[in-house]
Amino acid sequence: MVWNYPEISKEDFMKLLKGFVDLLILASGFQSSGVPANWDAENCRKALQWGLFFENMLRSINSSDASGESVGELEEAISEMKSNPLFPKGLENLSLDTLSKGREFVLEHLMNNSTLKDKQLQAVLVAAVESGDGIADVIDGKLCERQAVVSCVSALETGLKILSKNIEVKELLEKEDKDTTLLGGGQQPIELVTWNKWQSKSLSYFLSKRTLRLVSGANLIFSAPRAQWAEVLRRLKGSAENKEDIFVEKIELLLLGCVTNRWTHLIEGIMSVSYKSVTVPEQYEELCNLLLQRSKGLKQNEIALNQKVEEILEYLTEILENRSHQLWKLPSSLTAAAIPSWSPLFGLYFGEIEKQLKLDLSATRCCSCDKDLNEHKDCELAERVWGLYVFHIVCRCHQTI
Repeated sequence: MVWNYPEISKEDFMKLLKGFVDLLILASGFQSSGVPANWDAENCRKALQWGLFFENMLRSINSSDASGESVGELEEAISEMKSNPLFPKGLENLSLDTLSKGREFVLEHLMNNSTLKDKQLQAVLVAAVESGDGIADVIDGKLCERQAVVSCVSALETGLKILSKNIEVKELLEKEDKDTTLLGGGQQPIELVTWNKWQSKSLSYFLSKRTLRLVSGANLIFSAPRAQWAEVLRRLKGSAENKEDIFVEKIELLLLGCVTNRWTHLIEGIMSVSYKSVTVPEQYEELCNLLLQRSKGLKQNEIALNQKVEEILEYLTEILENRSHQLWKLPSSLTAAAIPSWSPLFGLYFGEIEKQLKLDLSATRCCSCDKDLNEHKDCELAERVWGLYVFHIVCRCHQTI
């Protein structure tokens, strides 16, 4: 095939197209550094003019290229550009067909921006109306699509608020039951109170609006090749004061990336698992047996995780090799649910728990309980053991897919 369009070279066309791709990435709402992108009416107008430029360009190429060789050259060049592992996954539908509807393509990305505020939406609509004929029907369609999504999100948020409120009421009742038990007026074992507290706390975390947003972000980020999502995480930097906090947030995002494909089953597992009267030493012993099986190469009742999760776990193990104590800054339920027992990362995490169990009170402890394991009932250390026991012995959410 031969490029025979005289107005512009194929190389220059592709340079312009790569700039257009960068613009569409910004239309998602964020810069590559993770900082929100500012979209006012002027920026929206410029973006739509880019879309119109490609509409006109392809119309001109198609009308002047009788043999279609230039079009074929463009199709090959776009396919090669998209085959690059660093090409953004959210733009996989980029093609000559979508470019021939450039303004519609831009509007789709601008209006699908989840961070779009009312003022910004107004700017998009104003810019669209000023960008030529034939766009009014497109705007109507995109507005209807966005309204449907917003209505669905609103209904989900309402449901989450109701569920969260019920969980708070349950926690309050459990606290009253616990107080009664401590006063000697009730028959409820302290282990049941601990379990109910842990279950409520876990559900509150997994169903919070913040966590669901992180899950959505993790699902998008880790749909890309490892080289691409690793670069995104590398660019998430903070100041010297909050550098440690940013690192912990990265770990949380990575752990959530391990469970996005089984999120529903994870929630169902937490809600459905029944209380089992067992002491912390008994839980610890069963977890030790699980580690022993892993050391012998046994993965009984374990499934083969997909490549994405294995890559995330490998990355996590690398960056936490000498910093596994950072896992203690994250919810015990998330850590327990995300890390399979045969992963080296599980050994690192469990090793931190063993250190705490064996430390003297004079050393740095996460709780003030006595050294005897039997004394750990309602503290952070017991909660960590509870988490691993529930997910890997009782609930077995790693196998529930």
